[in-house]
Amino acid sequence: MTKDKILIIDDDVDICMLLKRFFERNGYVVKIAFKGMEGLNYVKNEKVDIILTDFRLPDKDGFQMIEAIKEINKNIPVIVITGYSDVNQAVKVIRLGAYEYVTKPIYPEEILLLVQDALKKQKNEPQFTEKDVVLEPKPKSVKKSNTKNDNFLIPNSPSAKKAQRLIKLVAPTNMTVVILGESGTGKEVVARMIHEASTRQGQPFIPVDCGALPQELASSELFGHVKGAFTGAFSDKKGSFELADGGTLFLDEIGNLSYENQVKLLRVLQERVIRKVGSEKDMPIDVRIIVATNEDLKVAMHKSTFREDIYYRINEFKIELKPLRESKEELSDFVDFFLQKSNQELSKSVNKIDDKVWEVFNSYSWPGNIRELKNAIKLSVLMTENDSISKNDLPYDILNPHNTNWNNNGSKNDTDTKQKSLLLKDVAAEAETKAILRALSIANNNKTKAADILGVDRKTLYNKLNVYGLLEE
Repeated sequence: MTKDKILIIDDDVDICMLLKRFFERNGYVVKIAFKGMEGLNYVKNEKVDIILTDFRLPDKDGFQMIEAIKEINKNIPVIVITGYSDVNQAVKVIRLGAYEYVTKPIYPEEILLLVQDALKKQKNEPQFTEKDVVLEPKPKSVKKSNTKNDNFLIPNSPSAKKAQRLIKLVAPTNMTVVILGESGTGKEVVARMIHEASTRQGQPFIPVDCGALPQELASSELFGHVKGAFTGAFSDKKGSFELADGGTLFLDEIGNLSYENQVKLLRVLQERVIRKVGSEKDMPIDVRIIVATNEDLKVAMHKSTFREDIYYRINEFKIELKPLRESKEELSDFVDFFLQKSNQELSKSVNKIDDKVWEVFNSYSWPGNIRELKNAIKLSVLMTENDSISKNDLPYDILNPHNTNWNNNGSKNDTDTKQKSLLLKDVAAEAETKAILRALSIANNNKTKAADILGVDRKTLYNKLNVYGLLEE
């Protein structure tokens, strides 16, 4: 049996020899390099199974080493060792692709466990190159989900596993987390996973959709009010922050918060106190804040619609979620997961999916991402009359994407131009619906941006979405 080869890159001779002797006694082949370039040259010319590298080398730092190693072979696990315990540094090396981050003093037994775990995962996972087209095989029947929680799914893909590692890294801290991703990519699911993996598990998790908050009541909804604060305030009310005390508050579409409430949020972040509407007293609050956005907050900041001080206050840790069209390798896992959930909810036993359905799924762009896939599977399970989903069971919009999707020129890909009605009210409604769908497509489903494109306020847009049946559940 071939022994695994470890490359140790460190300018501290004592540490190198200590680790070399320890790992050789445990059955590994060990090579040593005292400089970054020396180690990189070895990786280029020789097979290496895992790398242990010091963060501060004479000629390179840990960030440069990870990037260079991953350019040579992105499948090699890298464990970074440093004498400086810095959370931000740890976050960055993990994001760059390091397997783990270890601070000195080092304990060889601890590093041995990390090495064994990294090598085990590296051997069990498929290896990908830039040329790989990653698509799951089309299963003929449903397989059991590999999720540890019936409500969450961790797909078997590199991007999903990277997100999971970031979740595991940040969950035990109290850092504010920004989750980036298009509408429907599962930002709230990730927020809940962070909460469930944190020390606040068992405490309240309160989600708030900032885009759906009525402008005139937003402060009351977030911070609460006292009796008599305004007309209709017949009793004291707890706001979302107070309800989440001791737990986690998830602010979705944070870019839609008004300027006034952004100021109040900044005070909460800085001083950890809230003041209810109509009150003159501050209330201490212990809340872990997670925010999500499907827009570029830097752009909003430069447009003066999002405060710069808020941006830098919340920008402690980022997790970015890929849209489903860029991670089609996750389709199989999600389809199986939602199929199981739909069977449970609808009391059915659908366990097969036709090959033609998989062809549709793999060619479809999924503008609504995971949420759209979930709804499509549930509707298909409801529609089918046997134990298999066929193409005829799929939703109309997925079978006819040209009716709602827009091309890069902004024109509709529609070959069916037949008018159903010539009544002016129907023509106007159809034109408004098309304009709204086009604006939402251009704005990546961001309601605030879409409203700006359409020249209306957000409240008007929400009213139109409701009238035309376009508002997401």
